[in-house]
Amino acid sequence: MEFERQIAIGDIHGCYGLTVDLVENVIKFDPERDQLIFIGDYIDRGTESAMVVRYVEELKNKYSAQIVLLAGNHEYLAYNAFKYRTAEMFQLWIINGGVTTIDSYEGVENANRYENAQKHLMPFVEQLEFYYETKTHIFMHGGIPLGETIETAKKNSLLWERSYDKYRGKDIIVGHTPHKHVTKYTNAVVIDTGAVFYGKLSAYDPINNKIYETINSNPRPGQKA
Repeated sequence: MEFERQIAIGDIHGCYGLTVDLVENVIKFDPERDQLIFIGDYIDRGTESAMVVRYVEELKNKYSAQIVLLAGNHEYLAYNAFKYRTAEMFQLWIINGGVTTIDSYEGVENANRYENAQKHLMPFVEQLEFYYETKTHIFMHGGIPLGETIETAKKNSLLWERSYDKYRGKDIIVGHTPHKHVTKYTNAVVIDTGAVFYGKLSAYDPINNKIYETINSNPRPGQKA
């Protein structure tokens, strides 16, 4: 299927309102001509992670060929906490915003919310891809380590890498590291504009070299990804 627009959407981090506004009002997603590639980090820090996950899953179920869901490091922080159940894994997720994700799931008691989060998030994460490649670009959450290729890089590196400024290879589109605006490097475009920190969720269409953005006037403070 040939797309007229191929739009990568940056790190959402539980910002449901921004996501819906960007997809439906700014981008005006048209499944007859568009492909949306979500770059990962749907959850954590923002207060509506459960709603975000449900929204992108519904898009994927309705428009399978037009929607690409990639994994972010935060999805695997949650997944590893659920899977391995060690204090270290759980604490790592919690200090990186996991509490807001658990709280976004239904349940009167904390234990119930944790169980509901696990029930919904584990199968969601298991369906996510680590990268998506076209003739001209590779989309992933983090990046490709120096000296590696998409074939040789470890999956964990694709989630966590930040060396895109020195990367040389097929152009990549990544998130993971918040920038004040969509930033273009020699062979990379970074589209994470800190939705939960700066209140701006951004997207980029490499076919038409076009940026899409929506802004929330009340972001929460913070810096790390």
